[in-house]
Amino acid sequence: MLKLHKDPSVYPKASQTGEYDSQILCGCCDNKFSPWEDYTRGILFKELRPEMILSGPTGQRWYAIPEYEYAVTKLCLLSILWKMSVSTRASFAEVRLGRFESQIKDMILRKDPGDPTMFPTFIWRYEDDVGSSTMIGTRRERLHDRNVYNIGLPGFVAVIKVDRQPVPIPFGPLVLSPDAPLVIGLRRMDQGNEWSFVTKIFENQQNRPRRA
Repeated sequence: MLKLHKDPSVYPKASQTGEYDSQILCGCCDNKFSPWEDYTRGILFKELRPEMILSGPTGQRWYAIPEYEYAVTKLCLLSILWKMSVSTRASFAEVRLGRFESQIKDMILRKDPGDPTMFPTFIWRYEDDVGSSTMIGTRRERLHDRNVYNIGLPGFVAVIKVDRQPVPIPFGPLVLSPDAPLVIGLRRMDQGNEWSFVTKIFENQQNRPRRA
């Protein structure tokens, strides 16, 4: 499983941490995921400088990484979710992709991340001391009649919508997209669920952001 180093100035070594089921894949197959996880680890822990941070009219904050590999990053997050779904560990009991399990597996094997409307994905970074040093458990939520999974990573949360219904609000800059910057939301641990916080940014996306 993806391991992220707490200190953003230090590039972490590849290793596995947290809940991991070694019976999910053979070692050869699992190694195919390592380059995706190594790359995503490095992207997420790029140094965050104050001048990079943008804020919206109602206090939302985010920052952008101008260039990144959309396919690699999204496939990394989908592969983590898929591995949790096929695991038999009790800690992943809530992660059950059902009919989407084989579809995501096929995307992984073909190295096809799909377009932004297919399993739309967002990333949050916690900026408070507690959140930045915490790894929340992965869980499913039912919000706006849509199924979403909040994937806990150390200091981060990746949110993936897993159903066939359209997103109830317009796509905004936080959705991972090809040929666009990687926009990562900033939030505190006490700001409530991740998906509802996404809507606040989308509802104000036409307002021109300003430097924090």
